[in-house]
Amino acid sequence: KMEELKMSEKKYTQQELTDAFRSAIEDRAKWFYLLSKYTDEGFDKIAEKAITEFGIAKGEAIGECKTPADFAKAILTGHPREAFAMEPVKIDEEESIIKFHHCALVEAWKKLGCSKEEVAHLCDLACYGDYGMVGVFPELNLEFKQLLSRCEDCCEMVITKK
Repeated sequence: KMEELKMSEKKYTQQELTDAFRSAIEDRAKWFYLLSKYTDEGFDKIAEKAITEFGIAKGEAIGECKTPADFAKAILTGHPREAFAMEPVKIDEEESIIKFHHCALVEAWKKLGCSKEEVAHLCDLACYGDYGMVGVFPELNLEFKQLLSRCEDCCEMVITKK
């Protein structure tokens, strides 16, 4: 039976894995948009709290992080790196810069017919996850210099020491 199991295991290419990961992110973007669409008022405050809490849990899962380089190395591992087409531009102890060249969230919102303003607003809310993640580390600061949701070239994440 072990032989049968091994024979049935499919090997996936990096592109197939990246596409599957992006599809899962797009699904998350769809339900996020629908929640915002059907919540009469107070959605932004709820989303900010919930997404920040989600980010905090992700940050805590990273473990110890003392420098921008530690944080950058942690988020550059695994499937998100390919799914978001992350490009490490600068990784050091004082400042790390990562460019994200793809965002399945933004792509999904565009496919759903969201206006440019809606895409930018939903992205601003989604970024609370990133701020929550970095917020776990009191010695670090996060800033986005560019955002795909604002029709800029990439999402440029800059992590610095406080």
